[in-house]
Amino acid sequence: MRTTRARTSISRSRYLFRLFVAGHERNSVLATRNLAALCAERLKGRHRIEIVDVLKSSAAALKFRVLVTPTLMIVQPRPEVTVLGNLNDTAGLLAALQLDVRER
Repeated sequence: MRTTRARTSISRSRYLFRLFVAGHERNSVLATRNLAALCAERLKGRHRIEIVDVLKSSAAALKFRVLVTPTLMIVQPRPEVTVLGNLNDTAGLLAALQLDVRER
């Protein structure tokens, strides 16, 4: 029962995402679109997305130790989680967000 309550509490949290991209590179564009679509569908009004273009801000990439793009950092809720790639694996991303696949 505790697990269910914890998951419900997490799933109703506000989310802060930091997405590191490399300009308009194909996978960066896909990651941006995939994250926006998932947020529109699952997290309406409960998210903020910060896009960091490492081609324009290499200092940010160094600060957050980003070596690969696209990289998504789920900053809130805690614990921080990092997901690599174009975010086309919806089930994997939902698991990282600790959201139930059936939940909307």
